[in-house]
Amino acid sequence: MQKKNSKKIIIQLIKDDLKHQHTITGLNLLGFGNDNAELNICISVFSLMELNINDKRLEHLTEQYHDRAYHVTEISFNDKEAFERLATGIYDWLALERRKYKKLLRKT
Repeated sequence: MQKKNSKKIIIQLIKDDLKHQHTITGLNLLGFGNDNAELNICISVFSLMELNINDKRLEHLTEQYHDRAYHVTEISFNDKEAFERLATGIYDWLALERRKYKKLLRKT
């Protein structure tokens, strides 16, 4: 039960991050650019998934997360299913990265 709740919470955090990015991107397109609007929710997601973002072997995760999240620009803001699919896809990718990372840690 704990694992299922954790997955739901993490996917919800990813969806919240995607909605925030969608809003900020839209505002930037309208000329309301604000460099201080970034929340970095992905850092919390990485932490919940036990991915040590300070480990040099995981430096690529932040950039790849943002690359995957960028697809939010192709989604209509009221398309809940598309947000769910994108968030779940990002979660599944991170779960795979976590498995690779755990395996790498066992080798060292």
